[in-house]
Amino acid sequence: MKLDEEHPDVHRLFLAVYKNFIEAVDAIDNGINQYETDQSPKYVNTTTLSSRISRLNLNWYDDDQSPEKEDQAFQHAMTLVGSDCIHFHAKSWLPARAVVMECLAARKNIDPSGEIMLLTRSCPWKLHIFELEVEMKIDPVLKYVIYQVLL
Repeated sequence: MKLDEEHPDVHRLFLAVYKNFIEAVDAIDNGINQYETDQSPKYVNTTTLSSRISRLNLNWYDDDQSPEKEDQAFQHAMTLVGSDCIHFHAKSWLPARAVVMECLAARKNIDPSGEIMLLTRSCPWKLHIFELEVEMKIDPVLKYVIYQVLL
């Protein structure tokens, strides 16, 4: 999917990637805690994205510690991490938004109150519903979302 730089979805995608990825990585990198706390952690978590990415840095025992090798390691980390987030938002998150918008627009076909929405296909709808209710001025707000669970 190619979009013109001025297309509103480009800005929407940027904000989603920033909020759901860049902001957290930047905060962790700068030592900003997610929660206010004065207690020590009950365990050490070395499975976070930042921990895993830090292991992609050059090892202290590598003979070649040149800026070129460091840059290669950084580029490798960026490729592994960034593409996953961008791929999800471009290929799943954004198309799901269109599905939810369509289902919201058709909600009165399901029930005249407009408080029930039928999700016509499986998608990450919870990521969009509240924002779209405001954006589309849904009144009254939804009480129920109905969808089929495939077993």
